[in-house]
Amino acid sequence: MKCKEKGGKTWEYNPVFQTLNQFYNNALTRRDAQKAAALVTEDVYFLGASEVVFGREVFRQFLEGELNSVKMPILYQITDYREKERGSHSWDCYCQIEIAMQGKEHHEHESIARVTASVVEENGEYKIAVLHRTLLEGYIQKEERFPFRILSNRLGKLDQISRRELLDIICETMPSGVIGGYMEDGFPIYMVNDKLLDLLGYTYEEFMQVTGGNVLNRIWKKDQEEAIAAAEKECQEHGEYEIEYRMMKKDGNFVWVYDRGRVITTQDGRRAVISLIVDISENVRIKNNLFVESVTDPLTGLYNRRGGEVMVTQKLGSGKPYIFLMLDIDRFKEVNDFYGHHEGDNVLKYVAEELKHCFRRDDVIIRLGGDEFVIFVHPCTSIPAIENKLAGISTVYQEKIDQEYPKSKSSLSFGGIYADHGIPFVELYKKADQILYGVKQQCKGTFRIVNAEEEKTAEQE
Repeated sequence: MKCKEKGGKTWEYNPVFQTLNQFYNNALTRRDAQKAAALVTEDVYFLGASEVVFGREVFRQFLEGELNSVKMPILYQITDYREKERGSHSWDCYCQIEIAMQGKEHHEHESIARVTASVVEENGEYKIAVLHRTLLEGYIQKEERFPFRILSNRLGKLDQISRRELLDIICETMPSGVIGGYMEDGFPIYMVNDKLLDLLGYTYEEFMQVTGGNVLNRIWKKDQEEAIAAAEKECQEHGEYEIEYRMMKKDGNFVWVYDRGRVITTQDGRRAVISLIVDISENVRIKNNLFVESVTDPLTGLYNRRGGEVMVTQKLGSGKPYIFLMLDIDRFKEVNDFYGHHEGDNVLKYVAEELKHCFRRDDVIIRLGGDEFVIFVHPCTSIPAIENKLAGISTVYQEKIDQEYPKSKSSLSFGGIYADHGIPFVELYKKADQILYGVKQQCKGTFRIVNAEEEKTAEQE
């Protein structure tokens, strides 16, 4: 069976989707509870509004009981399938399942349900660890028959005490954090489970005291506005949301979390949001490390061309004056030829450290490759001040060369352009490169900074 996501993406060969598809094929069409149960973990739990089932064997027995109430195979179709990797071997997935009873003459449409599942990989095999099904409003039939049904005719309507007990069971059996907040100012806490308290390092009493009873007070301040705006927008459109943000811990640090929430109406008639909280700090750390590696020069730790161009382009939009400098190490080939490439690398790292030491933290320093560097000084209102810095850097470099690499006779040459308006990175690079070329032709080991406006006036004349 094929299932296509919006945009035409096919999940046919996706192992997570296939696990869910095979499960429903065994359970509904083949009516084989044993084979269906083989696709869940030993400690699986199934969650519904009136059923909570924990453990593979109990789940198999529950499934057999459900199938006994339906005497014919059930046809199904998985639609709107989506998934999100939660860890290196676990995935959260969401879909809708349309089912119909298989009759002799026609297929009678029965219901549409939302299904949320967690799938894990164990020794190369994919298994369902969590299964949650919600029947969509408007599709509940009087004689509904669907395995894992949420509203059971046999159980009847739950009273408020039973609902509260059921919610307590759900919260304690969930492997992730759960928190609920009323949709009111500050999001007053409706409920919180021990898993989330353990994650953040609090007892219940400490958590309520430090938050003042409001969910919002545990979201990292820098993330609050964006997280609330995203959640409110998705809730208005879909009644549920998925966001990522940082939560503050008792020790003063923060933890990155994936928050999947849904709007509910509590027994007292108030609207609230119940959220599933998953710790994704390790995923974020890996992602950040990969990003840093992609924009950083591995030898010097400076920005590479890609990362530097992004940073410079961001700063160019401020409208403040700046200097774009290019640096070239003169006779760098001789350093490698006389002293070896290892010493050549040491010279590159030395230059990088000197640049970081002499320029500000907010200035952008880039190693373009080889022995070429860029220094983007922003903001900058004084050309003479930068010229003094360059003279000092050249002097210190010359002293090191004379002491450790005298045969190379290496020096530093700089060429730069000063401007008070935005010029594209590529154009800045070309202009500074031309100025640097002139410096190296006339007198290596020196520098020259050109005012872009004066250059433009000279060209017009």
